[in-house]
Amino acid sequence: MSLVSLSLFRSQRFRTPWRCPWLHRPLFSERHRNTLSRKRLSERSDHTMDAASSTSLTEFISRSITRMDQQEENISSTGRAVQTLATQVSQLTQQLQHLRGPAAPPTPAVQPAPPEPDSQPEPRLPTPEGYSGDPDYCRAFLTRCSMHFSLQPRTFNREQSKVAFVLTLLSGRAALWGTAVWANQDPCCTSFQTLSEEMRRVFDRAVAGREAARLLADLRQGDRSVSEYSIQFRTLAAECQWNEEAQWDMFLHGLEDRIQKEIYVLDLPRSLNGLVELALRVDARLSRIGHRACPNRPHDGTEGWHASGGNTASSAFTHEPMQLGRARLSREERERRRSQGLCLYCGRAGHFIHSCPVKDQAR
Repeated sequence: MSLVSLSLFRSQRFRTPWRCPWLHRPLFSERHRNTLSRKRLSERSDHTMDAASSTSLTEFISRSITRMDQQEENISSTGRAVQTLATQVSQLTQQLQHLRGPAAPPTPAVQPAPPEPDSQPEPRLPTPEGYSGDPDYCRAFLTRCSMHFSLQPRTFNREQSKVAFVLTLLSGRAALWGTAVWANQDPCCTSFQTLSEEMRRVFDRAVAGREAARLLADLRQGDRSVSEYSIQFRTLAAECQWNEEAQWDMFLHGLEDRIQKEIYVLDLPRSLNGLVELALRVDARLSRIGHRACPNRPHDGTEGWHASGGNTASSAFTHEPMQLGRARLSREERERRRSQGLCLYCGRAGHFIHSCPVKDQAR
């Protein structure tokens, strides 16, 4: 068999069934040929699908890599922008602190150490007034000594020096007592506190509590000025437990009659301080106007009015007088009468409300 014949034989052996010449039938059955055909088609289809899948996967990977590169670039750009913003914020903060610097005092990073006690000189104080044993002055004396020690802590840095200083200020019977307790090394000499307590027990007889309240209830101005009366009143009021309303009533009740009569026609303040100030002004005004109008007149002003001539005042009363408690002067009228030195009751000159004859007749 030649080579051409062999080649033709190989190319066509599966295309046409080969028949045995002696059997006169095909070498492969029809079923076998169909199976071979399907196998070839399947292999060809798988090869096509594998090629397509490989191409799609390659494209997907390529797109993913491109997208990742873009995201990485975006992240880098964002990081650079954030860094730029942080730098700008830091610069603005420094500028703002620089602008605020002159307005507010700078806060030091490290607090300076407090100065040494020796670098601050103590104030030079006069020596407290001595104490001779007066019961009313005991607490005042001890209070002044306590303030003296507070202002000069380095000088009196020991309790023994405080006790010795107080004892050197004693005189009279108080000095005799101090000498005895110091010589006997009494326990009260161990500290200023114990010495103060013992001195209060021995010498202090100042009124307080119920005794101060009793004296406050019986207190009257008398012949004293309102200033002197108010000082004693406030001293006793500080020792008792009365409220401001009770003190207000007691102060007004203790004033002299002429002061009360002038005050009653005015608008009374509600506070104790306001009442005291009003009484002080009225007392000063009465004293000033009374001495200017009638220098030789007695303190109450009654005889001075009679000496000035009663028929002049009686002939001048042509209108109905103002009745105390029934009518109240206006503010302008009160100021006018005050400035002209007129009586606040009848409005005439020559006397004041406490010696007004019209008021006495109205009673």
